[in-house]
Amino acid sequence: MELPKITFFIPTYNEEKRIARCLESIASQKYPKEKIEILVVDGGSTDKTREVAANFPGVKLLDNPKKLADYGIKIAIREASGELFVIFAADNGLASEDWLDTQAKLFLQNINLSVTWCRMIASGDDAAINHYYALIQNDPLSFFVNDNLSIYLKGAISVKINNYACSLFSVDSQKPLIWGANGLIYRTRLVKDILMRDEFIADNDVFQILMERKDNFVAYIPRLYVYHHHLRRLSDWVKKWERNFIHHLLEQRSSRNMNWIFVPDFKRKMIFWIIYSAIPVFSLCQAAYFAIRDKNGYWFYHPLVSFLQMFTYARIILSRKDGWRFIRGIIFGK
Repeated sequence: MELPKITFFIPTYNEEKRIARCLESIASQKYPKEKIEILVVDGGSTDKTREVAANFPGVKLLDNPKKLADYGIKIAIREASGELFVIFAADNGLASEDWLDTQAKLFLQNINLSVTWCRMIASGDDAAINHYYALIQNDPLSFFVNDNLSIYLKGAISVKINNYACSLFSVDSQKPLIWGANGLIYRTRLVKDILMRDEFIADNDVFQILMERKDNFVAYIPRLYVYHHHLRRLSDWVKKWERNFIHHLLEQRSSRNMNWIFVPDFKRKMIFWIIYSAIPVFSLCQAAYFAIRDKNGYWFYHPLVSFLQMFTYARIILSRKDGWRFIRGIIFGK
């Protein structure tokens, strides 16, 4: 069977220092070059991001006047000519040369497959806080409240592609997964109409809409890694929580499908998470257990980061009217 064409969507803004490593990882793939399309959607960089990106073959530069990646993806999907659509970032990198070949063959062998996801890792030159991020694969709140992946994997179909074990399963929209970026691959035709909507739609929302539409047969490939050089210092993470909570959640709440939050047991888990994070003895005990189990000291960031995230969200909610409205929505319904 003929290998599919694959489109990468890479949003950028002043990514001169990171975009080259990202694009080099794509260029090193053992996959037909004519089958790779790279759409770098730039939000008006004032450094050499565009110049660096333009030096790589197969890169098409597009302008994003609204700057945010959530709007840039709408520009990219209109231009995308690939059968598969990869959500990527300038701080991502493919960790193996057979990454694309493995993904493509998995889609070819499973015609009902909608989405694939793999595990993020840190590299040796990443900051210590980024190694902790790679352990939990998200933020402390998401790590605490959403453990549905482990449940799905117990009943998954197992196949092997290029010596990588792949787990295939169907996702119940009432037991969501927080998937949306950093190497997530969609079958393009399934998401084009979703992404081209005029309203603001965040990455997790797209996945949720697909699941509710019953395009919910997905694959997880735990050892086909994507580098995510996400954090240089803890303060960067705190700023991202603030930005995302205010601009992506509170201000854009009306247009978003956030049913991945409003599931039956979310309120209960949120209450437990607040207690767990506010009284660090609980998170410290869990961190110590994981550190011993995994022989990994990066787990000891967990109590501090959990407390900081809880404190950051609480400060925003208590200081804003839309924060209070959001909490009332969680307690009393959407």
